[in-house]
Amino acid sequence: MMPLRFLTKRTWRVAYVRNAAISIITCAALAVGAGGATAEETVVFAGWGGSIQQNQRDILFDSFEKETGIRVIDTTDVSYAKIKAMVDAGDVQWDVVQTLGMWTKPGIAENLFEPLDYTIIDATGIPRAEVGYYAIGNSQYALGFAYNTDALAGAPAPQSWADFWDAENFPGRRGFRTLSRYMTEYALLADGVPMDEIYPMDVDRAFASLDKLKPHVSVWSKSAEQAVQIIAGGEVAMGFTTHTRAFDAKKEGIPLEFVWQGAVMTVDNLIVPRGAKNKENAMKLINWMSNAENQASFAEATSIGPSNERALQFVSDEVRDKLPTTHFLEGELLRFGDDWWADNIQAVDERMLTWAQGIN
Repeated sequence: MMPLRFLTKRTWRVAYVRNAAISIITCAALAVGAGGATAEETVVFAGWGGSIQQNQRDILFDSFEKETGIRVIDTTDVSYAKIKAMVDAGDVQWDVVQTLGMWTKPGIAENLFEPLDYTIIDATGIPRAEVGYYAIGNSQYALGFAYNTDALAGAPAPQSWADFWDAENFPGRRGFRTLSRYMTEYALLADGVPMDEIYPMDVDRAFASLDKLKPHVSVWSKSAEQAVQIIAGGEVAMGFTTHTRAFDAKKEGIPLEFVWQGAVMTVDNLIVPRGAKNKENAMKLINWMSNAENQASFAEATSIGPSNERALQFVSDEVRDKLPTTHFLEGELLRFGDDWWADNIQAVDERMLTWAQGIN
């Protein structure tokens, strides 16, 4: 390079402009290298774990990442207490959370949720009752009873909770649980209460009906896994279980039949905790999980009911008949009373504990 003392005014100006341009380009390159490029976008989903969340990963999250470029970090161990603790501490680690429907009412009262953005979320096809300001219904489950055709040994097959309670005309060992939820609904249905009159619940009548069943229960299961195992293994002829567990057992060649009539349908919601770090991405993920075709793909793999009723047109006839969504629309299922239980669960739980004393 020529020493500056030998430069004319003209050549000095050319060199100055050239060097300034080089400096600008170099600084820009350094800026990009130091983080000027767009950082990876993420969204954190918290769910129930297990096979449900693995299917969410395989069917919903991977496709969402491919479509949007937003990485889904999924985690588990969801509870109402954890959502509340995060929000209260101002340190929210989750962006989208799968929740029980009965958490919505207290969560709104305690200001735990962000309003959902329906300019991003397309709720078309989801019933209005499941589309809320702070929560949207996403997946549906049926909880009822199944029977083992081999274990019935030629006895008539029960088709309702009244039949389940009728040990004289429908003989066979029975399995049940000491949960306050669902069991009290079944007790009222068995006692002749119409589905549209279950709530507000007549708790005294429910426990009087449970008293009639109690002597005929052979096994009181301690978990959902045990509940289906005792039916599948023939330890009992009939007992409480979920539709997904019954159909999983049937896939393995076990002769189980799930009874849809009078089963309770629960609906899991999606919410965004107040103070979520990736709120816009959360809305995008909820939109993806609410899409009819995406829910249909999930239903095909899991038999979990879609909240989006338009999904039914995208599944096979065989799968459609295994979905709570279908049987609810046909009037066979009782929609679980989320708000009633949010207000009454503590009192009814305490009464169930007293009632179940001495049960092993």
